[in-house]
Amino acid sequence: MKSLCLRAFAKANLSLNITGRSGGLHTLDSVMTTVDAFDTVTVTERSDGRICVRFVNADIDPVDNTAYKAAALVCDRLKKGVDISIEKGIPIAAGLGGSSADGAAVLRALDVFYRLPTHGIDMRKLALDVGSDVPFMLTGGTARVMGRGEELFFFRNKLPLFAVGLMSGTVSTAECYKTFDALGSDGAPTDNEKLCDLLLDGDKTATALFGNALGAAAERLEPRIKTDADKLRACGAATCLTGSGGMTLGWFTDISLFAECAKKLGGEKGFRVFATADTGVRHEWINRE
Repeated sequence: MKSLCLRAFAKANLSLNITGRSGGLHTLDSVMTTVDAFDTVTVTERSDGRICVRFVNADIDPVDNTAYKAAALVCDRLKKGVDISIEKGIPIAAGLGGSSADGAAVLRALDVFYRLPTHGIDMRKLALDVGSDVPFMLTGGTARVMGRGEELFFFRNKLPLFAVGLMSGTVSTAECYKTFDALGSDGAPTDNEKLCDLLLDGDKTATALFGNALGAAAERLEPRIKTDADKLRACGAATCLTGSGGMTLGWFTDISLFAECAKKLGGEKGFRVFATADTGVRHEWINRE
C-alpha cells in the first residue's frame, strides 16, 4: 500500500479586506503568505474503501474535519480508501489555516497516488469545494487571494518577514463575520495592489499596509486580542490579526528587533514565533508499493 508523509504549512494574512457577499458567503481581497509552522499529515492507502482520520495530539472529531472532507470528495468518486494520521503543529483556532492545510495535504497525497486530472478531477475546483483557503494552501508562497478563494495571483515576496504571535483567546469565525456585518469596517481597506508591489520589491515600508478588516469585530468579541496587539506594538511590531483570529501577529523586517520582542514576550499566552516560507505542502514517500 502506498503511504506518503506531508508537511502542511500554515498561512498568515498580511491584509484582509471584505469586498461583499456571493452565494451567502463573504468575498475577500487578501494578501496571504505561508509561514513555517506545519502539521504532519500521513496518508496511507487501505483496501476496504473506508476513510479513517486520526489526530495524534488533538481532540478533533475524526469525521467532521477538513481532511476527511477532502478525502471523501476523492475517495467516494474513485472507490478508494485511506488512513489519515495528523500531528498538529499549527495552533488550533488561531486563524493560521491549520484545517485548510490538512485538507490541502490530503488532496496533494491523493493526487500523487492517483493522478487526479487523469480521472477528470480539477484540483483547483476540488480544493475550493473543500474550503476557501485550500486552493492557496495547495501551492503556498505569497499570493493575492480574491473572491471566495478562487482568484489567486502568486508572486515572489522578496521581503523576509519574522513574526511573534500571541493568542490570549479564540474567536468563532461565524460570530466574527456576523459582528463585522453589524459593525462595518473600522477604516479604509488596505491597498493590496500597492502592498503586493512593495513586497515584490522587497520594500520594508510594506508592513505599514498590513491590516485586517475583521480586527474590530474580533476585538469586540474577545477584548484580549487588542491587549495582545498593544503588547506587540510596544515592541515596535506591525500588527495584524490573521484570519478571523484569535492569533495576532507582530511583524518585523529586522531580525534583531524580532529577537528582542520574542525574548520579552516569550512567557505570554499563546506565544509562538514564525518566519515566512515558500511552499504550502511538502511530501516524502514512506512506501511506494
